[in-house]
Amino acid sequence: MIYILLFLANAIWGLNIIITKYNYTSFNPLFLVYLKILFSMLSLLVYIYFKKIPFEKASLKQIVINTNLINVLNFMMTYLALKTIKGSQVATLNCLSPLIMAIITFKQQHWNLKKVGLLFFILLGFFLTIHFDFSTLNISFFMMLGALVFYNLGNYRLRSVKQDLFIYNFYMFFVAFVELTVFLLLQNETLFFHIHHFPFWLFVLSSGVGYAFIQSVFFFSIKKIGPFSTSFFMAFNPLFTYIFSLCFLKESFDWMILIGFLCIFVASLGIFKETSKQNKF
Repeated sequence: MIYILLFLANAIWGLNIIITKYNYTSFNPLFLVYLKILFSMLSLLVYIYFKKIPFEKASLKQIVINTNLINVLNFMMTYLALKTIKGSQVATLNCLSPLIMAIITFKQQHWNLKKVGLLFFILLGFFLTIHFDFSTLNISFFMMLGALVFYNLGNYRLRSVKQDLFIYNFYMFFVAFVELTVFLLLQNETLFFHIHHFPFWLFVLSSGVGYAFIQSVFFFSIKKIGPFSTSFFMAFNPLFTYIFSLCFLKESFDWMILIGFLCIFVASLGIFKETSKQNKF
């Protein structure tokens, strides 16, 4: 069941990136982050209310650290970068998520020659997606890369959380909501322009309600199969992003990107099989 949920979560994530780009003509990128967190928090609160899940005590310090890594720094950097890069480039960058988690969990892993070789195969796949042209790696690339590091580090930290996953996610959304409210109040910028209603409500569903679902699934997966294995299922995310970019953003098809993705999928599957034989991390 967890694998089906991970597959669905990655599909929603890939679609969310495309819908977010559609809304840049209506909203300031940072205000989109605020709306994302707001609707995620409200949708989770509704679920908690109807399921009658009791609130639990949790370390405020740990909540603040985790939410800044996962929900604040990650999305502020991602949404600012998304404004200037293509959907296919976002897909390419997300391919690095397994490598980042491999670095974060390096000391906990039982490494062998096969796993190291598969990691280099993932890196080769990434190089193929950028045509081995490192001049394409601009400031937006490094912002996205930094966001991925923060997100994976935050998810890794969730492995030690003992509270109910829905309650803890709600706490993180609430803290992020408060922080972003204060941050936006201090800004002297226009937050929204002419609002196109259809893309906006798609954003609410995919980025608000959808992200509450995504993060709950990833949280559950981290507790179930570990952060390292969970990160490799995130390798499906770039494929969905690329497919949706071709369909909705009308970006051109690129064989090198497709071959690179296939390399990453094959290597990710191999590493997952190796990791599942060992302790989960």
